[in-house]
Amino acid sequence: MYSLSVISSFVVGSVFLVTGVVKALAPTRFIIHISQLQLLPQKANIGAAIAFTILECVLGVALILRLFPQWLFLGTIVLLLLLSSLTYWSTSTKRTDDCGCYNGLIDISPKQSLLLNALYITLMGLAWFYPVPDILTVSQQVTVLLIYLTTSCLLTAVSYIYFWKQKKSILNLEPLQVNRRWQLQWLKEYPESLTTGEKLVVFLMPGCPTCKNWLKVLKVVHQRTDLPDVVAGVPQTSEQVQEFVQSNNINFPVVAMSPTVVARLTNAFPTAVLLEDGMIREKWLGVMPLDFVKRVKPNLSVPSGSF
Repeated sequence: MYSLSVISSFVVGSVFLVTGVVKALAPTRFIIHISQLQLLPQKANIGAAIAFTILECVLGVALILRLFPQWLFLGTIVLLLLLSSLTYWSTSTKRTDDCGCYNGLIDISPKQSLLLNALYITLMGLAWFYPVPDILTVSQQVTVLLIYLTTSCLLTAVSYIYFWKQKKSILNLEPLQVNRRWQLQWLKEYPESLTTGEKLVVFLMPGCPTCKNWLKVLKVVHQRTDLPDVVAGVPQTSEQVQEFVQSNNINFPVVAMSPTVVARLTNAFPTAVLLEDGMIREKWLGVMPLDFVKRVKPNLSVPSGSF
């Protein structure tokens, strides 16, 4: 049971450490997730993201090295319960589509997240009920904790400074990247092939003003033989998608997608990728390129600045 106790804390600690480092090196998605929760003033969201990232990294190291186990394991159980409650509340109220725990590293539904948290709580319970003699003295534990706290702060600070200056993350975990191949499972709901010819795949959200402006262009693009075929994905049910199509007189295919998958693929709406024989040649986020709009403009009756 001693071995099981050590393995339990090591497994949970490794998960916290990996997800914390990923949040530090690729902060965009986590900042957006914190903002979507709407629990704090907008100006405090980045600070909250930084603080939680540092906490997660330090907690991961503490669990692996079993620092101050007399309160560490119980404290981790309480934290996991709080995070599980937050996940259930935020996803059931539609504020977020996932838990935000893994920062896009893996695709995971809210239900799967809660089940994993239950597993982590069980492992922490085992580590708590079957104590192992401390490897380090109290002073050594304090020293190690301070070292890793400082390291986590420096790592997160460097990453955020790079993010603010370069307008991009050190670690790019975005699945949709230029010159990468389109994966069929990303839009498996679409029955036809997206790996041949020129296709424009667009992710839309009903009620989004910019998406509504894009529709005017996309309908023209789809009917033109010299422009790519348009396919749209919407993170809603089939019934909601059908209503969306009918209310906007959409003439191109629109498929219902899992909100979890859409959240993995894009951070904002609308997002589009231009495919050429299954390869991503261009990616548009929020703004449609002016040169593309100019190709369509003869058929439009709205200003190009809307796109």
